[in-house]
Amino acid sequence: MGWGTWIAFKQFQNRREEEPSSLAPVSILKPLKGVDEGLLENLESFFKLNYPSYEILFSVTENTEPAISVVQKLLSKYPSADAKLVCEPQNTGPNPKINNLMTAYELAKHDVILISDSNIRVKPNYLLNLVPDLRDSVGIITAVVAGVSAKGLGGWLEASYLNTFFARWMVLTKKLGFPSVIGKSMLFRKSILKRLGGLKTLGHYIAEDYMAGHGIQKLDLTVELMRSPIEQFIGPYSYQNFWARHLRWGRIRKSIAPLAFLIEPLFFSTFSGVAGAISLNVLFGFSPLTVWGLHMALWGICDGLIYQLMDRFSWKALGAWVVREGLAPLLWISILSGNTVSWRGRDYRLLKGGLLAEGRTT
Repeated sequence: MGWGTWIAFKQFQNRREEEPSSLAPVSILKPLKGVDEGLLENLESFFKLNYPSYEILFSVTENTEPAISVVQKLLSKYPSADAKLVCEPQNTGPNPKINNLMTAYELAKHDVILISDSNIRVKPNYLLNLVPDLRDSVGIITAVVAGVSAKGLGGWLEASYLNTFFARWMVLTKKLGFPSVIGKSMLFRKSILKRLGGLKTLGHYIAEDYMAGHGIQKLDLTVELMRSPIEQFIGPYSYQNFWARHLRWGRIRKSIAPLAFLIEPLFFSTFSGVAGAISLNVLFGFSPLTVWGLHMALWGICDGLIYQLMDRFSWKALGAWVVREGLAPLLWISILSGNTVSWRGRDYRLLKGGLLAEGRTT
């Protein structure tokens, strides 16, 4: 845990930017579903990028999609921008995100592709901090996600998860040689993904981002992390939404890497603290309560340092961290108890290896 904190600090030091003239053009793909709070500002941030050449392709699956009005407002506001809206879904498999993206992916003018979710809000130098690292030996560049602008219990719990546990383990697993890719920010070359069968091959998996990274590594290319975190605008978020999201993410992890999932409790602060307190009491007679309290305090300090790297730490953040750490074992048990998830209003069954099937188990 302390090692992970130190590595996280090192990851985000020595940031640099490249001169715009040396950068390849980029096609940015933005799949949309629904209108979350802050969507207009999130999408608009991509019109303000300081980058010499890029296009933005927004994609939806229905012409009644409410996000269309938001996109149309931005297209009117920035008439000179190289941006368009696409509403031509395809059926490549049960993954709705891939079905949404396919036509935009095929229409993309540039070899360098960036897939970015709708809740990401970026700074003008985003591409300048990202594209230069797409060297010949690199297959995909992803990013650690910083949860910002949280509101409500679920929002603060989400920020706590992203800004501590998730950030630490994304950096740590990368250093250990087991990098993860997240779909919130995926930069790659279309010509490279073609060697894996293209984007459509990911349509049968729920974790298309993870499987893309797995396939890239089989090509002897690397998965890299962006030098600085990207911001996920959280906004108002209910406890139920937080629980459902992490139940889904957990079951995805379980379906892809069951053995790694089974040992996850060893890395919970509460569980490892209890195990350490009992062990030190038996071996040396130390007070279990004192040991557990010191353990939780040290863990909290390290997580607080990571949180401060990602967003401003506060008393609300501390309270959310305490609640989330207490919920972690209960969430793990809930994840273990089933293999179904709800995603964008539809039910799916998770099969071995991360494969996806529609409908719940009957």
